[in-house]
Amino acid sequence: MVKRALFLFTLAAVWGYAVWRAGGVVGFDRKVFLLALGIAGLCYWLVNRRGAAPMPPLLRWTGCLLPAYVALQLVPLPSGVLATLSPARLELLRAVKALSPGERAATLSVAPGITMNHFLLVCGYALVFFLTYQMAAAWGDRRWVLILPLVVIAGAQAALGIPQALAGHPAHGTYVDRDHYAGLLEMVLPFTLVYPIYLWREMRARGDFSLRPAVPVCLVACIAVLIFTGSLLSLSRMGFVAPLFSILVMGIVAWGGNGWRSAAIIALLGAALIAGFVFLPSDQLIARFVQSASEQGAEGRLTLWRESLKVFRAFPVFGCGLGGFESAFLRYKVSAPMVSDDHAHNDYLQFLIELGIAGFVIGATLFAAILFKAARAASPGREPRHRFLAIAGIGAFAAIGLHSFVDFNLYIPANAMLLAWIAGVASSLEGAGQVQHTAERNHHFEPAQRNQHARRAY
Repeated sequence: MVKRALFLFTLAAVWGYAVWRAGGVVGFDRKVFLLALGIAGLCYWLVNRRGAAPMPPLLRWTGCLLPAYVALQLVPLPSGVLATLSPARLELLRAVKALSPGERAATLSVAPGITMNHFLLVCGYALVFFLTYQMAAAWGDRRWVLILPLVVIAGAQAALGIPQALAGHPAHGTYVDRDHYAGLLEMVLPFTLVYPIYLWREMRARGDFSLRPAVPVCLVACIAVLIFTGSLLSLSRMGFVAPLFSILVMGIVAWGGNGWRSAAIIALLGAALIAGFVFLPSDQLIARFVQSASEQGAEGRLTLWRESLKVFRAFPVFGCGLGGFESAFLRYKVSAPMVSDDHAHNDYLQFLIELGIAGFVIGATLFAAILFKAARAASPGREPRHRFLAIAGIGAFAAIGLHSFVDFNLYIPANAMLLAWIAGVASSLEGAGQVQHTAERNHHFEPAQRNQHARRAY
């Protein structure tokens, strides 16, 4: 127990450092938390290498294949190979030959130095995913403990953002951008909403309404209000829409499959969310929605996406290299030539451009497998503590999945680590739910079997 708590504290400290250092976007801070993360992973393997929990092959292989694919983009390839794999990259190599005749090989990435930095980050995210999966398996029925550091740090960030809003500025915590700050809060919010409901159901089942179990219910509910308030005060448009969308998704997952009763509950929940959408936003947030709906605001983002597709057409299969969007986009950018765009403001589009179809399929397969296992664990009839944790994980995926359509949250190291953390915990729940459910079924049927054997013996 002490070793597990120590490793959990270490991993939380590494992630907390990234959060507190502007989301880990500064190069030196990346080196610090990646080094600490590597040491923590090595120590965990040395201590637990013989007791590692088996991971489903699809998760294991895709989780390892994604960093390997990014490493492939860094391998120097001769011009003959580039002619087959990436003709656009070969064209860039020939342009360089005019200045440096000795250049006869190049990487698939148009910016190998930047891709190397992203390769190390992807290795760190994969390590967080594997570590949290193993730690979740080790904690067993106490998997909710792994969510505690996320709730504490997100609550502290929300508390830090409220004074900033009172001072007349959008809440942003220790982040540079309020939208990325909102991305952090919206991924943790579902857990603070679901956990009090789970505890309340347990209290009702036991008939125990004493002060001791009621304290965590009230405490976590207060943190949920704090986090949602921080997200509202950030004045992030998707920081407001994404949490409401995640609540709707969690409601559908939790109450689906019960006929008209389920449909009525979901309809009531949808009406409540629509009312929240109308009455909750402040005047400043409404003004930002009006701005985004204006022709100029919408046209600017659509133009960026439309021109970004030209980069994809040039590097369709293997991409221009993870992190190479800005370098590759300069050639195809027409509008606002004096403005440099380092991100496409759409995670899906940028990953497709930088990884190509091959890398995008690997990543999509990994997250589809994670989501499938979380959905299986959230199905009715599963053990409640695992089912409610899976429902919260699905809510987090829904929030960041929607937000990623119009932003680049997954290029912020702290937010990407948080997603990997949640994914590791959520993907470990299916087997745990099945085992627990089988154990409970055996527990219920054992007395009947014993009575049947006794009657036969008599």
